[in-house]
Amino acid sequence: MSSMKGIVVQAPGGVDQLTLVDLPRPVPGPFDVLIQVKAAGVNRPDVLQRLGLYPPPPGANPHLGLEVAGQVVETGEGVDSALNGQAVMALCNGGGYAQYVCVPAAQCMPVPRGLSFAEAASLPEVYMTVWQNLVVKGRLKAGHSVLVHGGSSGIGTAAIQLCKRQGARVMVTVGQDAKAEVCTRLGANMVVNYRSRDWVAAALEFTGGRGVDMVLDMVAGSYLDRDLDCLAVEGRILVIALLGGRMAEIDAGKLLMKRALLTGTTLRPESAEFKASLAKAVGQELQAGFAQGHYQTVIHSEFDLADVAQAHRLMESGDLVGKLVLRVA
Repeated sequence: MSSMKGIVVQAPGGVDQLTLVDLPRPVPGPFDVLIQVKAAGVNRPDVLQRLGLYPPPPGANPHLGLEVAGQVVETGEGVDSALNGQAVMALCNGGGYAQYVCVPAAQCMPVPRGLSFAEAASLPEVYMTVWQNLVVKGRLKAGHSVLVHGGSSGIGTAAIQLCKRQGARVMVTVGQDAKAEVCTRLGANMVVNYRSRDWVAAALEFTGGRGVDMVLDMVAGSYLDRDLDCLAVEGRILVIALLGGRMAEIDAGKLLMKRALLTGTTLRPESAEFKASLAKAVGQELQAGFAQGHYQTVIHSEFDLADVAQAHRLMESGDLVGKLVLRVA
């Protein structure tokens, strides 16, 4: 079969630009595998790319889809052919909204025992992002206190579980009481509805006035200066998204007095070597964590690939808890 079904964005814009079309079936290059996609995760960067606000880096697949789960059906030069037939989940360099996608073999991870393809597809992007920030950049350790904005998102629900497994205490912010219940069930030590309670005061209460060791911030904008208000001395603020806007005004005196680290990351432009090392570490962590009962998947809804527009509408509404997944026939 030389063709496949896949989603393309006809032009930057609304969900009406998402179209299911016939595309050439990709051929794996050196060190790649070809995955027959069974399910693909939907992430906010997909929405931003559809809008024309997050262009793929040079050399990346130009189509949507940053994480998949499925079966390896072909291996490229330099890849162990024993991978053929293996069930994997993977971080893609684009193109995951399709029946087949080529992925660097080093970005593939085994599907944890007992998980469906849909469940597996909900894991790579969020857990690799959280690991990159909290563990690699944040140096997360047992006993740390962590504030996570957007606690009910895919990133947030992953961060809660990772913090608990690492022995850290975690506080999250949410916008609805129903979302708070899910975060508490996942293990959050404190959940604050930011519409009814001041989260800075809550974070200081949470830490006995000391301030949190780390903030995982997907809001930015006006939140950054307030992050500094509740940060511990020598704490770290890790910015991973800009839901509150690109521009921020902070009191640099607080930054100096707290001896704080303010940093940001985005995973997609990272090097192949970095993504490979991240996939290895996260793959091992998820295998062990699921086997020991420390992790659970949080999927809000599943959609057929042809109904991708519905998934994007729901993502944009923010009215969800956890992840959205596309089923691929």
